[in-house]
This record gives sequence, C-alpha cells and structure tokens, in this order.
Amino acid sequence: MTPKFSPGPLTREEFDLFWEQGYVVVRGVLTREEVQHYGRLILDLLPRDLHIPEYWKVYSGRIKPFYTPGNQSFDSPEFIPLWQNPILYAAMAQIIGYPRLLIKDGSVGITMRNDSAHDDPLSHPLHLDAAAPDEADNFLFSEEEVELGGCYYLTDVEPRGGGVHVVPGGHRIVEAEARAVANGRQLHDRWCNIKHLKTVEVTGQAGDFVVMHHLMPHAASHNHNATTRLAHFFRYWRDDQPYRLGDRPGDPHPGKTYNDLQQKAMSPLGRKLLRVDPW
Repeated sequence: MTPKFSPGPLTREEFDLFWEQGYVVVRGVLTREEVQHYGRLILDLLPRDLHIPEYWKVYSGRIKPFYTPGNQSFDSPEFIPLWQNPILYAAMAQIIGYPRLLIKDGSVGITMRNDSAHDDPLSHPLHLDAAAPDEADNFLFSEEEVELGGCYYLTDVEPRGGGVHVVPGGHRIVEAEARAVANGRQLHDRWCNIKHLKTVEVTGQAGDFVVMHHLMPHAASHNHNATTRLAHFFRYWRDDQPYRLGDRPGDPHPGKTYNDLQQKAMSPLGRKLLRVDPW
C-alpha cells in the first residue's frame, strides 16, 4: 500500500517514482562544504601507513572500516550530524508517511579504482537488507514493516564509478516471488544471493542520498574510475515496527547509551532518532 503523498523534500513525481521503482535519489541533501568535511573525516579513517586493521573488511577495491571490532557504526560526535540531517529525515518520513522514525547502521564505504574486474559490474552478490529476521518464514508486507535504507554519496559518482546497483521495480518482484511460496523469506539463500535479476547503476552527485525500499535487491559495484567513491550508509524504520529491536546483527541495542560528547552533538530530532528521547 502506497502512503498518501504529502508535501516535503520530494516532488510528487519523485515520490511516485520511489513507490513505482523502489528507489529514488534525494538530491542535494548535503552542501558542497558539508560533503568536503565528511569526506575528509572518512578518508582520515585510513591509517597513514595503510596498515589495515584485521577487523576491517577489504575486497575488490572496497574498504569497509569498522569503528571497533564487530561494530561498523560511526556515531562519534563529528559524525552525529549525518545521523540527524533534517532534510533526509523529512524525505524519509514523507516516503513512509509516518513521522516517528528511528535510525541505525552508520557504516561507511571507501571504493577505490579496481582494474581487475571489467566483466562483472558487481563486487558483492545482489541481496536484500531485509527488515524481517533471517529465521522468519515470510515478510509481513505491512506498512509497519517498511524500512528505508541507502547512502550519502560524498563524492560525485559517474557511470562505472562504484555506484549502488539496484533492480528497477525490484521491491515488487521480491514481494510477488515471496508471496507465491510458503517460505518466501527463505528464497535465494534468504535473499542474500539473488542471481536472476538484472541491475542498473545509480549515479549521483556529492551530497545526494540514494534511498531504497527494504525489499529492493541491491549490490555494491566495482569502481573503474579514478575518483575514489565515499559513502555513508543509514537505515530508517518506524518506531512501531513489529520486530524486536536489537535482536539482529548490526542493530543498535535498545539500551544503548551515548556519552556526553555524543549527546551534546545531538539535536532534539537526533535524540529521538537515536532513541535517547521518546517520540
């Protein structure tokens, strides 16, 4: 069920495009100055001697830093403003048609040029970041289940530049396939290895945010261009989502606490999104 359109950062055409195609690019969420600032913060995560910690993930020119072992969320005070961007929040609430949202993830990606993989555009299998837990028999297909995920592009992403790959209309395809069988959540290795769908690359400018429906098959891609792609990933979901919070890997723990410096960096909106204060 598509929520009713209401005024917000997205035009009616962009809103309709999201619900038809399962993704949309929110243009100009960050200014050029903000992009440069956060891009430097991400590049500064790389050790000067390029000694990559063992607990980081590195493959096919893609570097995924971890804040601490097992924790990919960068929520230190300097990153907090990205978690609480009011334009992005307004766009997410507009798409879902529900204001009381929560936020998680906060991982970053650094994708350098890779000259060894010209035949396959994808550096990671096509998959879902599904809201439903792995052990569920099927998705709920309800308004309350909907999650929105995606990433800030902190560099201009041109074709073959490491952009996110998606399947236009993929959320509808997944729903149809999952509804057709008894254990639809378990198809395609729990939707972690989707091989039968064709993708397109989502390009964009620095400061844009690529938004995807939680049933959108997507994948990372190789970067064949000179510009290193920088991205910061987030997921939004409703505060009344039926699944228990904190039960899945990567979920913030319901009782997570933030230190004084983190809380000082939070706006009133950020405190609600990060579950410091209730909605």
